[in-house]
Amino acid sequence: MTLASPLPSADSHRLKIGEAATLTGVSAGRIRHYQAQGLIQPGRSQSGYRYFDADDVVRILEIDLLRSLGMGLSDVASSLPGRAAEGSLPATLRSHRKSLQAERDRLDRLVTAIDLALESEKATAESVATLLASANSTPRDSLGIFGRLSKPLSEDAAAIYQEILGGGWGLPVPSIFGRMLLPPAVTELLEQVAHAHGYQELFARVRSLALAILSLPETGPRASGPSQVAEDWLDGLTREPLPTAVQAALDRTIPRIGELEVLNQGFQLWAGSISPPAAEVLRSLEARAADSGLLVLGVLLASRPRRGTAWRRPPTA
Repeated sequence: MTLASPLPSADSHRLKIGEAATLTGVSAGRIRHYQAQGLIQPGRSQSGYRYFDADDVVRILEIDLLRSLGMGLSDVASSLPGRAAEGSLPATLRSHRKSLQAERDRLDRLVTAIDLALESEKATAESVATLLASANSTPRDSLGIFGRLSKPLSEDAAAIYQEILGGGWGLPVPSIFGRMLLPPAVTELLEQVAHAHGYQELFARVRSLALAILSLPETGPRASGPSQVAEDWLDGLTREPLPTAVQAALDRTIPRIGELEVLNQGFQLWAGSISPPAAEVLRSLEARAADSGLLVLGVLLASRPRRGTAWRRPPTA
């Protein structure tokens, strides 16, 4: 008895995800990720499996090509044929070329810095950090000795902080602390402060506070010195509040920083590298802020979200 040959299935000219991965060289997991991002839209067979036709294969290859240039998925999405506006691919490529050129320049500076470190007979982690800090940091992704940003600043905000914080204010902080990582929410805070009317006053007052901390004696009687500096800072903000837009920016953003406790510990270590009294000032300020129902980030203060009003120091008896 001879069995009749089965009729060709409607899915026979379509590829399963493993077959598409084999043909394109793009892993099945990455193809699924592209689908989750809406970059490709494969069909479904009668049995429920994804299937890929010729157009899907071409789209996967196009995505892979653009990704090989170092493009992020958002840029890829705006550049894909059929989804891109007229002329958007050349514009995206020009922008990406500029980013690649900046990265190449950064790598060249790193190589130069490493060569200088290798030429030194007594290279230390601190000396290497100093060289790399000057070579590897840009105003967009680093605040110098104040830490590096996990999310870059916009160009205009970066220019503001380069002008304000350039040179590190002469604070004697080891360069290695410039490697301290600041979470993405800190970038949001910096952006909002930079665009708030009156931000210059905030930084002028913070700089004056830094000078007061530096003047604290490291030896001899100082039991009340750091505590008094913290008290004076809090009193000053109560008597003469920061510009409304600046304080509003702090109140919006500081409560969103989930790593607030860890960051404050990091800033206290950072200050301790200047002097023990400097760290004591930050610890005292954190304690006084908590007693007053405020949140603190280093020396910046904000109201707690649940209060819903601008922060103010409770009245004394």
